[in-house]
Amino acid sequence: MIGVVVVSYHSDDLTVRFVRDQLGRITLPCRIVVVDNGATAQEAEALQQRIPEAVVLPAENKGFAVGNNIGIRYLLEHGRPDRILLANNDVVFVTERVVETLAEVLDTHPDVGIVGPEVVGPDGRRQGPEPYQGMWKRYFWMYVSTPFLSRKAKRRLFDLDYAEQAAEGRHDKLVGAFMLADTDALVQAGLFDEGTFLYAEENILSDRMAAIGKYCWFCPSVRVLHDHGQTVGRNFSTRRQDLLQWESMSYYYRKYRGYSAFSVRVLSVLFRMILSVK
Repeated sequence: MIGVVVVSYHSDDLTVRFVRDQLGRITLPCRIVVVDNGATAQEAEALQQRIPEAVVLPAENKGFAVGNNIGIRYLLEHGRPDRILLANNDVVFVTERVVETLAEVLDTHPDVGIVGPEVVGPDGRRQGPEPYQGMWKRYFWMYVSTPFLSRKAKRRLFDLDYAEQAAEGRHDKLVGAFMLADTDALVQAGLFDEGTFLYAEENILSDRMAAIGKYCWFCPSVRVLHDHGQTVGRNFSTRRQDLLQWESMSYYYRKYRGYSAFSVRVLSVLFRMILSVK
């Protein structure tokens, strides 16, 4: 059985369409859990009436990682599915048998803990996978080098075409908007780290999987469309998104990549200065 966790935040119509039109295309047995972040019990019940095929859980909005863990723990306590699909409600299946194909990858690759499809944005460009990049390279040099490098040189130096050139196989980071995880591996890895509110979940989960000898696998033979602007873009300004991302990534770099608190504080000041003139 496939367990599905969808974290929703004040986006009932989008969630209803996703559950009915997209998850309804999965041919494998499914148990769907919608974690309704920021919803009252009455609001969650109203959403439940619209999607009786899912279980809707109201939750205090403590972020994406916490919301996913609420859904995962519910599934573990109610039948414990073999695989768990972690999906955003702003995703549309482009090809057929998306989840079925990802499940086959897990069945045939015992060293893989998480598998993801090709995820493209409305512009048709891939949103991942991504390689690991160090903190200073990603959040300082990438920005300050812009006036001094040609577009081509910058793309080469900072691996900005990595996703477009990525082949099927093992990669450091998948797109967290749509991932299928092996349940046992997910539990062994400790689920999501609840120290972040939004962003960096994929980075952290990838490192947690690697720590138990499991890896992330990119499967471009199936594709989904992810319209990020329908959810995060609707609720947060670009600057706020940048700051939220930095807050989560600085947590990741400190806890999982060994960067000192001092270096993170210094870069935090510099990064905010960069954003102020960006």
